[in-house]
Amino acid sequence: MVQDTEGRQKGMERRDFLKWMGAMGGAAALPSPLHAASKELYPAGDISFICYSQPGGGFDTMARGSAPFLAKALREVSRGAKGGNIQVKNMTGGAGAKAAYYLFNDARPDGYTIGDLNRGSFYKFMLTADKLPFDLRKFTYLYSPSNSNRILVSGKRSGINSWESMVAKSKKSPLTFAVSTVGGSEHLDTIYVVEATGIPSQLTKWGSTSQTDAALIRGDVDVALASYDSMRSLIDAKEVNFLVSFTKERLVPTVPTIVEKGFPKVASYVGGPGRGMVIAPPNLDPEVKRIFVAAARKMIVDPGFLSFCEKTGTDLEPLFDQELEEYVKGIIKFYTEMAPIYKKYGL
Repeated sequence: MVQDTEGRQKGMERRDFLKWMGAMGGAAALPSPLHAASKELYPAGDISFICYSQPGGGFDTMARGSAPFLAKALREVSRGAKGGNIQVKNMTGGAGAKAAYYLFNDARPDGYTIGDLNRGSFYKFMLTADKLPFDLRKFTYLYSPSNSNRILVSGKRSGINSWESMVAKSKKSPLTFAVSTVGGSEHLDTIYVVEATGIPSQLTKWGSTSQTDAALIRGDVDVALASYDSMRSLIDAKEVNFLVSFTKERLVPTVPTIVEKGFPKVASYVGGPGRGMVIAPPNLDPEVKRIFVAAARKMIVDPGFLSFCEKTGTDLEPLFDQELEEYVKGIIKFYTEMAPIYKKYGL
């Protein structure tokens, strides 16, 4: 049995959400320039990339790092276009709700406003009390550049240096799992892992990835799920121990996979592709969508972009257009089936 250290979060009713959005202000102030597609070759101006996360986060890093390469690819696909520069604008609030609301309701479907979406948003904004007053499936899905190779790590002060020592410790007292963003994909993955493995655990919430990392280093918690790329520096510095990967093949020769530990199904539902989905408002012009998807395909193989991904430890596993739409359908189906379990944890 797993315990949760915080009580059930109160969701926003539809009227409360709309009132909250009005109080937030500023969303509608962002410009969404409309260009006459019949007169000017797309893209004819700058493109706003609405990033829901704070500056410096993983989604922000990908948005800013990919921006010049996406702009370059857009101009290569649409020869003679005068615009295409990508301007990243952070729009935080409501764990992504503010950015999603703006993209859905205020941005024009003209190709001059795009944004990103977290995998966990499909649960939070479709299946909980925080449900948004619109259907996320109606967004235009362009591409997702990378995957999220989940790993399990322990702090060096935890006394855990392997999967076996972790299981042994859990038999004496429940493990403390650190969780960063409440209701995010990492939180949902952590719940699934705990339930699927049956390891006695207690989830503790820290509010951000940096706070989770600090809790591990201080020894305030035992273990945490994380993305491999975000943990590489701490692993190399020996601040944390790399216990297992939630992948079908080993990420490094010396660390086993969850499949090797007897849980093959877990590898199919924790992490994986679909990280940093890039979306546009509903009903995006079909020709603009074609140009965007073609540009994303060119960007993914650009040597400069590949160098950026190598430096940031980003593992590429791109999805485009319809294959991304199919992935979204699968994620929503999985989250719908898991909803009763998530609700046990106050989500």
